[in-house]
Amino acid sequence: MALTFFKTPRNKHFNYRPVYWDKAKEEREKRMKTALEDTKKDYAEALRERMELRWRRNSGARARKNSNLRLLGVLFIISLAFYYIFLR
Repeated sequence: MALTFFKTPRNKHFNYRPVYWDKAKEEREKRMKTALEDTKKDYAEALRERMELRWRRNSGARARKNSNLRLLGVLFIISLAFYYIFLR
């Protein structure tokens, strides 16, 4: 047996489990739930919710496309100005 005057600290253990959030899965489950509750709900209300989900999904792609086109236009105008000022 070894005689020690100081205790050496032990490694700390953590029980950490990361939580993953899948947005697509959550939307899919919400659509399935609304489809099953469709008999209980008014048809127009369910249709409005589905259209809103589609609009939200497509609005991001449309905004990105417009942003990219605007960027190309600004770069084209800057390149024309550069050409006329320095290369002419």
